[in-house]
Amino acid sequence: MERLLASYRALPATATVRLAKPTSNLFRSRDRVEARGLDTSGLTQVIAVDAEARTADVGGMCTFEDLVAATLPHGLAPLVVPQLKTITLGGAVTGLGIESTSFRNGLPHESVLELDILTGAGEIVTASPTEHADLFRAFPNSYGTLGYAVRLRIELEPVEPFVALTHLRFHAIADLIAAMDRIVETGALDDGTRVDYLDGVVFSAEESYLCVGVQTAASGPTSDYTGQRIFYRSIQHAEGATHDRLTIHDYLWRWDTDWFWCSQAFGAQHPLVRRL
Repeated sequence: MERLLASYRALPATATVRLAKPTSNLFRSRDRVEARGLDTSGLTQVIAVDAEARTADVGGMCTFEDLVAATLPHGLAPLVVPQLKTITLGGAVTGLGIESTSFRNGLPHESVLELDILTGAGEIVTASPTEHADLFRAFPNSYGTLGYAVRLRIELEPVEPFVALTHLRFHAIADLIAAMDRIVETGALDDGTRVDYLDGVVFSAEESYLCVGVQTAASGPTSDYTGQRIFYRSIQHAEGATHDRLTIHDYLWRWDTDWFWCSQAFGAQHPLVRRL
């Protein structure tokens, strides 16, 4: 944190304040900035996991990959895990995010219990529902305009070691939306099966799917989409429902290997390329 504050104080008064980040999940064009970014090298760690309280204290630049690696050994996971490993906790909160647990757990900021924020005045402020509450409520979706998250304390939830998947095929978007509405309202399929994870995937107006996940402790064979196989292609079928099964780790990162389907644009779905 001291390195962060020192780099802030070293900025010229007229300089644009930004974070020094080795990677980004943004693809829109931005104006080139000459000023050095803030030193975030001390903000990348999982500070502590309290398995009994089901909370984690995390640096604002910690990635969800590192957070999940720290929580899964305790049988816990963040309430919402964005689909790409390099998304950071601070980024998901200040820029919002959504995933397959959002129909029951909301957005990433809704699991935040408190956070330390570097404000534009160069101060570290702790915000919570009872302390600097206005800043706490306004910070989500502020995209850095109110400051940067230095530390966050978030809720965790218990998870089982496996996820059983059912891919439901729809031939009309209206039917998919109606089925999704019922699941969101009841938390279950029409046959009463509990739903823990819910994805909607649309290939065309005539081809769409709900990918329904249920946590389970039952052992058995699992699929692997980190090598030759491609997750989004596994979803497709002609009629009815198909079934799959992943470890909880591989489920959380099922979209990451191919960035959904973006790897196709780089030729990375070719079998020969994937073997490299």
